[in-house]
Amino acid sequence: MPIDYKDYHPKWSLISRLIRFKRAKNRCEKCGVSNGKVIKRIGLGVWREPNKGEWSLLNFYHNRQKWNYKESVKKAGLTIIVLTVAHLDHDKTNNRFSNLSALCQSCHLHHDKAHHAANRKFGRNHKRDQIKINFQ
Repeated sequence: MPIDYKDYHPKWSLISRLIRFKRAKNRCEKCGVSNGKVIKRIGLGVWREPNKGEWSLLNFYHNRQKWNYKESVKKAGLTIIVLTVAHLDHDKTNNRFSNLSALCQSCHLHHDKAHHAANRKFGRNHKRDQIKINFQ
């Protein structure tokens, strides 16, 4: 989901860069995968380098089928790592460096899993209540 910068500190891009590049040295602080790396996910926090067959498939999609690189990576069953910064306490106003962590997409989603589930539940109930009110 794209970030809505109006919910974050005015200097969020600077804070994020400091966490990702200076402190974490461009790696996920949980699983250790490098930012921008093409990998094959095996499980949560477990990944490996693509094998020769997967690289060949990626090159086939990209060079022969003329797909863009991101589509080719996805079609080959691989992932391009994008490092993000997570608020460990889920409070966007708490920007202490001890509360921030550089995480890859998978680790960030796993960290936020319970928070996302609670938001989905609230959203479902909220919509259901609005529908009942509108029909009565």
